[in-house]
Amino acid sequence: MKKKGKILRIAILAFMVISLSLTTSHTLAYWAEPIIVTESIESSETITAGDWEQAFPYDSNYNDYEAGDLVTYNGRTYRALSGLANSLTPGSGWFWWLGWSRL
Repeated sequence: MKKKGKILRIAILAFMVISLSLTTSHTLAYWAEPIIVTESIESSETITAGDWEQAFPYDSNYNDYEAGDLVTYNGRTYRALSGLANSLTPGSGWFWWLGWSRL
């Protein structure tokens, strides 16, 4: 029984040493890019926060929807397909799908 315990301890110790050797000593966030330092003191860098789309509640009084605009109406999200969306309520009536697509 002592032999099994000793072998188990050695195996666990070996596993821990191997695992420790596979870890990295430094990390860098996946979205970060290396910053290049130039000689000029007056240089600047542009940092962007990313792109996203936001859907706003549908407003029947707003008549300036463009293709690609996102709105929510009755709990669903719609994307404007063309300027025809300004005269059609998303998800309502017979021909709403001519101006809107349900996402």
